[in-house]
Amino acid sequence: MRSRIPVGAILAAILIAACGNRPNVSVSIAGEPVLMVVASSSEGTACSTSIGDAFPQSVPLTIVRAATPVALHFEAGQGATEIRGWIYDIAAPTTTGGPNEEFTVPGRSGEYVSRSIVPNRTYRVLTNVSWSFLVTHGEVSHIFEMRVQP
Repeated sequence: MRSRIPVGAILAAILIAACGNRPNVSVSIAGEPVLMVVASSSEGTACSTSIGDAFPQSVPLTIVRAATPVALHFEAGQGATEIRGWIYDIAAPTTTGGPNEEFTVPGRSGEYVSRSIVPNRTYRVLTNVSWSFLVTHGEVSHIFEMRVQP
């Protein structure tokens, strides 16, 4: 009987971890919450992976009053291991079509201070949260637009 208790505890932990939801992420600038939409997600186990793309038709624009340089504050849920992001200037795209700026926030929360955001311009920001539980892992991407006004 004693030898079955550790096996039962391990199986219960695996079941709980397998049923965990992917973590949400919230972004704020100067204390103001940013509205976002889901762009894509992936979820996998050792046996399979599922991927979903949302293709959002409408991306919310958040206008905030803040001084530059702008700090983006991230909070992700339990299981988040890293937050990556890409900032695109909508009015003045780069010649390569890539982002104006890329960043990584280790762990599930933190700040990133942008070097490229200037007042009165609109930026599209893509954030990607990597997460991991005991037997599942994945990523979820959100997209939003922002404009900073002094």
